[in-house]
Amino acid sequence: MPSGHDSQNQTGPVELDSQTAAVKEEGNTYYNRQDYHRAVTAYSRCLAQYPHSVVLLNNSAQAFLKRQWKGDEYAALRDSVTALSIDPENEKAHFRQIQSLHAMKYNKLAKVKLQQFQTKFSKSPATDRALKTIADNISAAIENNQKDPPSRPDLFDCADYVQRYTGHCNCKTDIKEANFFGPNQEYIIAGSDDKHIFFWDRNSCEVLRAYKGDHSLVNCVQPNPYLPIIASSGLEKVVKLWSPQSRDPLADEDNPEESILNDDENSLHEIVSKNQAQMDSREPFPTFAMIQNAMLGMLDPDSFQNSCNPS
Repeated sequence: MPSGHDSQNQTGPVELDSQTAAVKEEGNTYYNRQDYHRAVTAYSRCLAQYPHSVVLLNNSAQAFLKRQWKGDEYAALRDSVTALSIDPENEKAHFRQIQSLHAMKYNKLAKVKLQQFQTKFSKSPATDRALKTIADNISAAIENNQKDPPSRPDLFDCADYVQRYTGHCNCKTDIKEANFFGPNQEYIIAGSDDKHIFFWDRNSCEVLRAYKGDHSLVNCVQPNPYLPIIASSGLEKVVKLWSPQSRDPLADEDNPEESILNDDENSLHEIVSKNQAQMDSREPFPTFAMIQNAMLGMLDPDSFQNSCNPS
């Protein structure tokens, strides 16, 4: 096993190498500055190397809960469940699970987990400010008749996602094509409503590049299986071919002052933030609700019976 990766059998604290530890500290700094997107990105880089670090999983879950992009509360729940599968006695992971369930509006299940938490760790809202806050919020939601999201016990066997790639926008057309790219398929590429072709790191899910691929939107992206060439198309009556050039960045022919390539951190941050604001204005996809219920079935089998919502 390479030194940069922890073992799946790791049950104690994971010692990070110096480079990963530095990235973790960057994430902590971003979090303290309330720059939650960059904090999520930093922790994701670390988890790509050390996926079984409970500390990183807890930090990642908290950053997701603070960032509040669509689907982040479920990503936080996944992190907390993974952390508990590694260390079932981890107090912070149990608390993150409660926070995530409340954020997802599963308040009845959150209340059950809260009661178990108080018994397990001898905690009381009277002496713990954070516990009092979450307990009050859960009780208020239940008292106000805030209903938990519906479940369908007749639908089951839903598969959860393996990796989650965010930053692009998919609201205007039915689907954006996504593909593997690179000599070792180490990248994921896809189109977006904001005219860009996105490149993600396959393991960390970090957005690495965003190329302006169309004047309206990009629907389809296809890599050549042998050469570093990508074909893209949108609503225009053209298919564009992309290949490495000696001059970088490329200039937009219609606007020479504007670069086609966006790869610096600030530009990418602005692009993904605008896209997420657009995505947040949409209703959640039914498929995503299905996989949420699938995991909730693991947490409370009697109520959910591994159930899914209809598509």
